Formats: sequence, structure tokens, C-alpha cells
Amino acid sequence: MPRRRALRESAVKEGATGFASGSASESASKVAGLLGDLAAGAVSTLVMLCYAMSLGTLVFSADLARYAQLGVPTALVSCIVTAIVISLTSSMRLNIAGPDSNATAFLAGVAAGVASSARADGGSSPTILLTVLISIALCSVLTGIVLLSIGSSKRSRSLQFLPYPVVGGFLAGTGYLLLAGAFRVLTGASPQWQNLGLLAHLHWLAWTPAVFIGVLTTALTRGRQHIAALPIVLLCGIALFYLLLHLAGLSIDDARSMGLLLPHVKLQLFAHLHMPAPLARGAIDWAAIGAHLPETLVVTSVSAITILMNSTAIGAVTGEDIDLNREMRAAGLANIASGLLGGMVGYQSYNRSMLNARAGATSRMAGVFAAIACLVALAASPDLVALFPVPVLVGLQLFMGLRLMLQWLVGAYARLNWYEYALVPGILAVVAFYGVVAGVIAGVIAACVMFALLYGRVSCVRMEFDATTRTSTVERSIEDAARLRELGAQLFGVCLQGFLFFGTANSILQRVRERLDVHDALPVRYVVLDFASTNGMDASVSIAFVKLRQLCATSGADLVLTALPIRSRNLLVKTGTLHLRIREFPTLDAGLEWIEDQLLESDADTDRSGEHDFHTTLAPHFTPCALEKLCGYLEVCDLDAGQPLFSCGEPGDALYIVECGRVAVSLPLLDGRPVRLRSFGPGTIVGEMAVYTQRARSADVIAEAPTRVHRLSVSALLSLERDDPVTAQQFHRFLIKTIASRLAVADEALRAAW
Repeated sequence: MPRRRALRESAVKEGATGFASGSASESASKVAGLLGDLAAGAVSTLVMLCYAMSLGTLVFSADLARYAQLGVPTALVSCIVTAIVISLTSSMRLNIAGPDSNATAFLAGVAAGVASSARADGGSSPTILLTVLISIALCSVLTGIVLLSIGSSKRSRSLQFLPYPVVGGFLAGTGYLLLAGAFRVLTGASPQWQNLGLLAHLHWLAWTPAVFIGVLTTALTRGRQHIAALPIVLLCGIALFYLLLHLAGLSIDDARSMGLLLPHVKLQLFAHLHMPAPLARGAIDWAAIGAHLPETLVVTSVSAITILMNSTAIGAVTGEDIDLNREMRAAGLANIASGLLGGMVGYQSYNRSMLNARAGATSRMAGVFAAIACLVALAASPDLVALFPVPVLVGLQLFMGLRLMLQWLVGAYARLNWYEYALVPGILAVVAFYGVVAGVIAGVIAACVMFALLYGRVSCVRMEFDATTRTSTVERSIEDAARLRELGAQLFGVCLQGFLFFGTANSILQRVRERLDVHDALPVRYVVLDFASTNGMDASVSIAFVKLRQLCATSGADLVLTALPIRSRNLLVKTGTLHLRIREFPTLDAGLEWIEDQLLESDADTDRSGEHDFHTTLAPHFTPCALEKLCGYLEVCDLDAGQPLFSCGEPGDALYIVECGRVAVSLPLLDGRPVRLRSFGPGTIVGEMAVYTQRARSADVIAEAPTRVHRLSVSALLSLERDDPVTAQQFHRFLIKTIASRLAVADEALRAAW
């Protein structure tokens, strides 16, 4: 007993020690994760601030440059708000969000256009400024509502149907707009040929750090493995600027007067609305905002596409499961909040998220820490923004623009066909010379034309067949099967595929016309179109079917449609096409069965005047004496419709010859529903495989109509082989012919499929 007590006490001590060790390990892991999130948040803070200030400067450039002190706070509001909301609501833990170059490049065009329209309407400076700020905020809210709607309706995947080259053209145009924005920030003028000479008059401090940042960062980030190089290059660029500033003998005030440093700003939400409310409402030029609504919708579209691409790329690299609908909802909520607080459009960023992951982030808190750090830094030292060199921010814009241009003008050349690649520089040229809206319209038109041309070249015909290469699942006698092979050319069938529209419908009509014009074969009596592999059609197809029905009527052929999808059938009903004596069947098998019956009934060489005579059916395969002796071993069985002949799992103790009626072979599924595999008519044999393999029945056989069969049991077959070998030999030869006839049909179907 003392020994057992000692063992129990020892075990309790060891368990307590293990628990304490586990708790300590878990606590250490949490601390390590928290430190990793703090370190990643600190690194991300620098990049987020640089992006926000660079993109804010981009929006308020050229004619709006004098309002730059409000552009940076607008971007910083978006940076902080979207980072917090998306970090907490995204389906991926390490997402970092904020203003992005793609949407901001188009947003800069919206701001410039609204300012120009407000100026043309005679607006004062406060009116122009307030109208621009309101348009930016409304653009964020509108983008948020659309993104939230897409995510809530679970339609995010539909964006993937936008043609890849068109997306490439838009993004190449985005790269151009970023480079054009960098030009406007440096020179204060729009990028036109007559303004290029302004670059020669710039102070060398204005362009040297910009070129250093833009070229070096583009070179280092050509491969995605060097994302951490961005914050390092930015720090080096800032240090280089101040070193060059010292070597040039200029002070910070001199640099600010030359426009090389940002003006003093404060992070205030809608600081420009501190004027009296009636005056503020009256100062907004709503007509100017409405005139540029199409460009605002472009910003929304670009945002949705970029979110899809960025989220997919982040999930692929990090290995996290992504929910695109959730990402859209998160971005929607973030932009609504940002717009209501006066911020610009922002969403998930690939570069910043990857930097966050590689800096050691382990949870969502890294993004929250980065956003809070931005807010605290600006609140504690509001003059911090004023120390950022404008050339470094321009260099960041150059990097973003060059990266997109290289990716889509150089890198895409090896990935796309020449006609697809041609869309990229084409859309880019339209954006550069005629504006964003014209580029979008050109891209949509080009996508439609490319779809029509390329899809029209894809054959909508999956397979052609006749009665020799494609038969129904009805097993027929040897004589009927042979006769159907002789008459097979009287059927011309086409299995269709894909989506049918005006380009493919005419090709179907042309193919049928060519077949009906062939006169060196039997005339076509039945034209079959199978729609089982199609996924829809447009209204123009109904016109082609009217012409097809007229063509068939002229040639004396019946038009048969099978397996029409519900929507396609409803369309043909609305247009009245199905009322033109067009026969329709729910499946191709049902249509083929009806056509085979019609061919056999109208065949002059086949007697269909009365019931099948059992002796007459078997007479070609037996001598009269052998047939008489065989009948002595057979048992007659009469079945009512729905009565089983045998069931799955029963022993294979007999085979059956069908005299009249029809039996169906069906396989019971796991849910209890039967599926019909094949049916057997007069003169056919069923159940022989189980007899020869001596295995249990593999399917159910049920009478589809009142049926008479002749049963030959295994014992009777053994007696026949023993007592009358000649008759048994003729019976086995008849079985071999029957099986060979089935194999011939299967062989023709296989050859046609290949």
C-alpha cells in the first residue's frame, strides 16, 4: 500500500509538472506571436505611410497641387480605416489594406475632371475644393456599396469571366496613368508632348531620388521573393534625399519652398466642412460630380477586379483558404466607412500583405497595430508628414507605374497569343489619348468582338452520327439490327455542345444542308439535334431553327430535337419555333427509339402486319427438326406490365428468349431509384451472361408491357447438350450470333466516338 501511494503521488507531481510546462510553452508562444505582430506592424507602418502620402499627392497634383495639404489626410484616413476594418473582417489573417495604385490612378482622373467641370461652371476655389473632396468621398461610398452588394449576393466569381487580355489592357493603362501622375507631381503640368521640355528645367534634387527609388525598386521586385526590399529602398531614398540636400547647401525651408517637401498637414476628418452648413451645401457643384459619374464607376470596377486578383494571389502564396465573397464584403464595409469619414478608395494590397507576412505577422492584430501606429505617429507628431520628400513619393509612383507597364507590355507578350496581346497596347493607347471612359468602352467592345470571333471558331458540333453508329438502348433481333444498319443513312444526327448563338447556329444549318444535298446515299428522313451537352442559346438560334425546319420539309425529312434544357426550350416556345411540327423528346435515347421503330415499321422488307411468331423469328437460325426439339425444352412464361422476370442477386439458373412484348434491364441505385440500362424486344435473349458465368444476377429485369418469354433453365440446357448435341450446337451458335450483333453495334458506336 505505501508503495502504491508513492506511485500515485509521483504521477500527480509529473502531471502537474507537465501541465505547468505546457502552460509556460503556450504563454511563450503567445508572447512570441505578439512580438511578431508588433514587429510586422512597425515595418508595415512605414510602407503604409509612404503609399498613403504618395497616392494622396498623386490625386492632388497639377491644377490641384495647391490643395495637397488636404490630399494626404484624405489618403491617410483611407489607410487607417480600411486597414482596421479589413484586418478584422477578411477571410485571411495577414491582410493589409489601404489606398492602392490601380484605383487611385483612375481616381486622380476623376478628381481632375470634377475640378475642371466645376471651374468651367464658374466655381470659386472653395467650391472647386469642396466639390472634389465630396466626389472622392462619394466615390468611396459608391464603391463600398457595389462591393458589398457583390459579396452579399455571392457573385464575386462572376468577375473572373472578364477576359484576361482586357484586364491586362486596363492595368497597363493604370501604369500609364501612374507615370503620368508622377509627371504632374514633378512639373505641375499634364503629360503632353509640348510639356516634356519641362523635365529639363527641374532641379536635379527633384528627379534624382525619384529615379533612384523607381528604377531600383522595380529591378529588385521583378521577382515576388524580394518584397521586403521596398521598405529598405524607401529608407535609403529618404536618406539619399537629405544627404543630397545637405551637399547642395539647402535648408529644409528652402526645400519646402521649392516643392521638394510636403506642406504641413493635420489629420482631420472633413476639416474642410468646418464652414457653415448652408454655405457648404450651396458650395457643392453636384452637376460636375454627376458629369463624371461614369469615371467613378470605372474606379469601382477596377477596385473589384483588383480585389479579386490580389486576394487570389495572397491565398496562393500564403496557403490560406480565401472566401472571395467575404473579401468583397470586407472591402465594401471598409470603403463605406472610409467615404463617410472623408477618405478615398482602399482595399486589400498584395505587396503590403506579403510584406506583413514575411515580417513575422501571425494574426490579424498585425494589421490593426500598423493602422494604430499610423494614427499615433500622426497624432503625436503632426509635422512628421511634412518631412517626407516629394521626390521619394514620386519614385514610389514611378515604381508602381513601371511595374504594371513591364508586367503587361513585356511580360504578357510571352503568355498571350498575338491577337490577345494586341488588346493590351490597344486599350493602353485609348486610355492615354482619349481618357479612361473611352478605354473602358474600347475594352468592352474588344472583349465582345474577340469572344464572338474566337468562340465562333469553336465547333458547336460534338459528334455526328446515323443509325449505324448510334442506336437506342433497345435490344432488337439479329434481323432487325441488321436491317437498321442498312437503313442507317436515313438518319442524320448531331450532338451539340457549348452555348449556341448566331455564329454557331448558322454553321449547324450549313452542315445539315450539306448532308441533305448528298444524293449518292439513302435520302435522309430524320434530322436529329441533341442538346444534352449545351448550356444555353440566344434568340437568334430560333431563326436558324425556322430555316432548318423549312429545309427539312423541302427534303421530306422530320426535324427531331432531344434533351432541350429548360431555358432553351422556353425560348423556343416563346418564339413559336416548337409549333412548327418539330418533334421533341426528353432524351436522345427516346428519340432514337422512336426513329428506329418508324424505320422498321415503314420498311417494305419487314413484316409488321401482326404479332411476332416465335417459330418464324428463330427459323433462320435452326433446322426445323432442331427448332422443334428446342421448343420441347422451353417453358412459356407470361408477364404483366411491371412484373419482374428476375431480380438482382438471384442465382443465374435460366436464360430467356423474348417472343413478344418488351422487358427492361434496370439497376437499383443506392437511393432506391432504378435506372434503365437497356430493354429487350422480340427475338432477343436476356439473362444468358449469369448462366454462362454461374454468378448471381447483376440487375433487375422487369416487363415494360404484357410480355411472353420462353425460359431455358440450366438443367434443361445440360440435358439438351447431353441428349441432342446437334440442337445444342445450333443453340449456342444462335447465342454467339446474338452477342456478336451486340458487339458490332458497340464497335460502330466506339468508332464514331473516336
